[in-house]
Amino acid sequence: RALLNFGHTFAHALEAECGYGAELLHGEAVAIGMALAFCVSVNMGLCPSDDSERAISHLKASGLPTSPAMIRSQWDVDRLVSHFAHDKKVKNGTPTFILTRGIGKAFIAENVDNSLIKQALVESCAPV
Repeated sequence: RALLNFGHTFAHALEAECGYGAELLHGEAVAIGMALAFCVSVNMGLCPSDDSERAISHLKASGLPTSPAMIRSQWDVDRLVSHFAHDKKVKNGTPTFILTRGIGKAFIAENVDNSLIKQALVESCAPV
């Protein structure tokens, strides 16, 4: 069941920052979160970049956003990171992420280096 949260840790931070309103729907936030989870997984050397590109292309083809910059031009990355502390998947003060080793290969990742999370957010929040 935990693997069904793929993308949700990122999504909940984005939704919190948007005030849980019409600016960003839950499904849109999850799509962005999935793209971010693929990005982090690739940057950690866990997932082939071809799988990430294929999954993100599929999300785009479905009409879903894949980057926070597609929703809003300005984001405070530090505020997004601070929202992780309130996620229900926090263990010992550290957020748990669902990452992937490829399409269909999600896994629970604890103690993910915060700099990799921040890097993915900075890159994806940059204006398109």
